[in-house]
Amino acid sequence: MTGLDKPVAAFLDRHTEVHNFIYQTRSYLELWLPMLETNNRSYLTVAIGCTGGKHRSVYIAEQLADYFRSRGKNVQSRHRTLEKRKS
Repeated sequence: MTGLDKPVAAFLDRHTEVHNFIYQTRSYLELWLPMLETNNRSYLTVAIGCTGGKHRSVYIAEQLADYFRSRGKNVQSRHRTLEKRKS
């Protein structure tokens, strides 16, 4: 199972530290995105990592992607470690 699976997401969702990390990362990005857009940046790469690369980082990246998509941002998410596991 990975951070894309409901049981893993439910487990992580119960941890205050996870919510704090998402909130703080989201706040940081919200602060800087307008300036980056004003300076005509065509993209921004945000990388989230964890020890195994399939639970916390995947869940957090998806939460951030969903948040910014819901606000009209063009977001692409890619989970490098999960891609490697498919090969």
